Amino acid sequence: MSVKRKILISAGLLLIVSVAWYLVLAQKPNQILETIFLDVGQGDSILIKTPQNQSILIDGGPNNKVLEKLGKYIFSLPKKIDVVILTHPHADHVTGLIEVLKRYNIGLIVINGVYLKTDNYNQFLAAAKESGAKVLTAEVGEAIHFGKDLEFDIIAAPDGGATNENNANETSIVGKLIYKDFSIMFMGDAPAQIENKVMAYGEGLKSDIIKVGHHGSKTSSFINFLNAVAPKAGIIEVAEKNIYSLPSPAALSRFAMSGINIFETGQKGDIKVLSNGFTASIFTER
Repeated sequence: MSVKRKILISAGLLLIVSVAWYLVLAQKPNQILETIFLDVGQGDSILIKTPQNQSILIDGGPNNKVLEKLGKYIFSLPKKIDVVILTHPHADHVTGLIEVLKRYNIGLIVINGVYLKTDNYNQFLAAAKESGAKVLTAEVGEAIHFGKDLEFDIIAAPDGGATNENNANETSIVGKLIYKDFSIMFMGDAPAQIENKVMAYGEGLKSDIIKVGHHGSKTSSFINFLNAVAPKAGIIEVAEKNIYSLPSPAALSRFAMSGINIFETGQKGDIKVLSNGFTASIFTER
């Protein structure tokens, strides 16, 4: 993979040079990576707390419920989130981020670079500008490094331009979080055509856990891709008894055929994955 940029954030100083993205903070590290799949209803929002006491928020869900959830897990004063990643600009991913950007100190905002003409996305862009955070467009092959043993690799991202409600899922950022020997694949709402495209990564797709694409829709999570990733567990962010009948029976049958244990936020509430880089445990709110 080619790596484009290096960003070093330390004690409020922002430097941009070439090579990769690095986020380095001075806090004393522990050994546990904490990934919390937030139960925000029919939408995605994932909070990652790194061994270096950094925080990453991937998507913000469909409303301001994410603020309540963040209040349970982020205790720093002033309130801060080191990195916010918006996988794509659909309302069930972007809406909750608008108030997050207004209420938290944000270090870096990563977007897919595709414009969707909606009020929610325009409000997000305005809040991003007002926040003063650095805004970067994800590119395939780049990586965000959080210290020596933790990185977020960009597996798929669009080339920019405009999109519409029907095609925005195809612009999802797909990323792999790697902590020592442990990894999680984050699919956003990527459909089958994106799964097929990233099959070129081969063995590099293998991950212990997958954040299931598009809330368990029948248009995602096909057998060839699941077998390439070979996760032990899948997390589906979905509202219980949602109007879309998600996750779909077709997708659930494919998970069963692949031997993947499935956890749904609509059934289990917040789902927390803890890893020391070699082993992992999954805890559910209910």
